[in-house]
Amino acid sequence: MFWADTLADKIIKSGKYKPYHVDDMKTPSGIAHVGSLRGPIIHSVIYRALKDQGTESKFTFVINDFDPADELPPEYKDKFNQYLGFPLRSVPSPDNKFDSLGSFLANDFISTFIKLGVEAKILSSWDMYHQGKFDDVIKTALDHAEKIQDIYQMVSGSKKREKGWLPFQTICESCGKIGTTKVYKWDGSKVYYTCEPNMVVWAKGCGHSGSISPFGGRGKLPWKVDWAAHWKVMGVTIEGAGKDHASKGGSYDIAMELCKKVFNYPDPFKLPYEFILFGGKKMSSSKGIGFKAHDIVKILPAEIARFLFVRTDYKEASNFDPINSMAIPDLFDEYDRCWQAFNNNDKFLGRIFEYSQVKDKINKQKNIFIPRFRDVANYLQLPNIDIEQRFEAIKGNKLIKFEKIILKERIVYARIWIDKFAPAEYKTQMSEILPDQVKQLNSDQKQYLKKAIDLLNKDMEAQELQVSLYNLAKQSNLEIKKAFAAIYLCLIGREFGPRAGWFLKQYPKEDVIKRLKEATE
Repeated sequence: MFWADTLADKIIKSGKYKPYHVDDMKTPSGIAHVGSLRGPIIHSVIYRALKDQGTESKFTFVINDFDPADELPPEYKDKFNQYLGFPLRSVPSPDNKFDSLGSFLANDFISTFIKLGVEAKILSSWDMYHQGKFDDVIKTALDHAEKIQDIYQMVSGSKKREKGWLPFQTICESCGKIGTTKVYKWDGSKVYYTCEPNMVVWAKGCGHSGSISPFGGRGKLPWKVDWAAHWKVMGVTIEGAGKDHASKGGSYDIAMELCKKVFNYPDPFKLPYEFILFGGKKMSSSKGIGFKAHDIVKILPAEIARFLFVRTDYKEASNFDPINSMAIPDLFDEYDRCWQAFNNNDKFLGRIFEYSQVKDKINKQKNIFIPRFRDVANYLQLPNIDIEQRFEAIKGNKLIKFEKIILKERIVYARIWIDKFAPAEYKTQMSEILPDQVKQLNSDQKQYLKKAIDLLNKDMEAQELQVSLYNLAKQSNLEIKKAFAAIYLCLIGREFGPRAGWFLKQYPKEDVIKRLKEATE
């Protein structure tokens, strides 16, 4: 059974997580990296698996835009450094289409995962606090501050916080920062605070002291308390998190205990998942490390991009490194294998294909001819090839409309792969400069190239040129393989390549002759 179906079955059979409300959340701290997409897609797949079993299910995604800006994306540090410590929704936007940096960064991520079929209702933490939805849980947390500290200590083994600590961060009425305020008193209606100049290393407080009602969006709960509070306020029953939150005694465990013992709400289904790595390294949005999430939909069709996350069990780490590798053609091959399995009613690989679809309705036509991605990439690099005709020859029949749509899409993404990601040895395009490999040429091969220049000056058609180059090798008593290797070595730096006659004819004659002369000197 596929991992999502197993999870849905486990959740339903437990009888503990009704109503079925799947939730995920993210703080928009930077331009999201591709690894950030794993959470929304895992939750999307679980939501679909629950629905497939006939349940009434709900799926939300919370943007934690009330969090303080504690580290800005590298590209915005100089411009917005003075806003460190402000709520993300109070930091100006670099794009005037959005009201804040928080909204700008959130939209960049949301628009990407929507393209990948994530069907969640989007909610804002800032909005929910300002709508008063957190007022009751704020009061509960402030009334049970000592108990919260005891839970922190019991679960994580940390030292008990100082006397008078209160689980609340208010927005300073003087400077507008939230990351620098320390609340030290709660009288049942107001909190008393100081905006501490040196409380954190990443922002400086203004020193103002005051008192204010904690309700209606004037402040927020700290992260672990806030997480549990979200579950209570929203009625969440299923929420996963990356393994960094799920380690023993970590934020996941603390939030679960707070849920039960402070907010009197049953803890949600726990779902710790592994990271997706980039070149074997964990990615970071705020530090600008890794492939950007919005780039994934520029280099892969939406279904293939979603498949990248769906195919791997949530408990297993995944690695994606498309640069100078065959990772993308391999990914297409895996997807096609699952597609064929779906057509053959396979209950495991076929489910991977189903859950990788972006739209609700899966094309269920049987016996679809699927043009292989790496073949498309190969044919694109050969001159005078009608790709549609070539695949019709492979199929043995005309391509139907849906097959032509698939082929057209794969041509688009194959061009992108060849241009940006394909290993140098895969590309069969004339190099910009004379390859170092021409040092391998012997005197006989150089003589052959000099005579080949005469053939190029005769302006033959590709087929005639191909035959003439072949005959020239025989006349020169040069092994055919070595003759054509001479051509490829000076043009692409390899001993093999596409049919030489057609390959040479796709470039200006003057450029080819110049290159052959360089190789013989």
